[in-house]
Amino acid sequence: MSNSRKSSKESVSDVINRLRDNRKSISDHNDEDNNHDSKAENISLKVRYPQRVSKKITPAKAIERTRAINQISKQLLFGELTQGQALKELRINVLGLKQDIYAKLVDVSRKTLSDIENDRGNYKTDILDKVFKPTARAF
Repeated sequence: MSNSRKSSKESVSDVINRLRDNRKSISDHNDEDNNHDSKAENISLKVRYPQRVSKKITPAKAIERTRAINQISKQLLFGELTQGQALKELRINVLGLKQDIYAKLVDVSRKTLSDIENDRGNYKTDILDKVFKPTARAF
């Protein structure tokens, strides 16, 4: 593997550090968000459907992530989304992670994650729990 190829991939530890930094900045700005609730009402969900998650996509703010999670959960409950579609939406729009990175974080193969997201296969509850409920130690 060439050096340019290695440098273009984000390692699992880089992802974890990025998520931790994002959480810290969110908690630092939490008071600011609470003071601007009226502005939060005007924020629309940014629906992104990229085939691959790009580093150029800016991470969603806490309020946007919460709204996206609530919207995806609602669509899942009303049967508007399958479990695979919901998982893909959460991985891309909420976490902003590539499939291979997320698969490593939740300790499943990328193929298993891909099969679940494309509604192929019949997976047991323990596998679905892994992909839908990543442990705190992963982040």
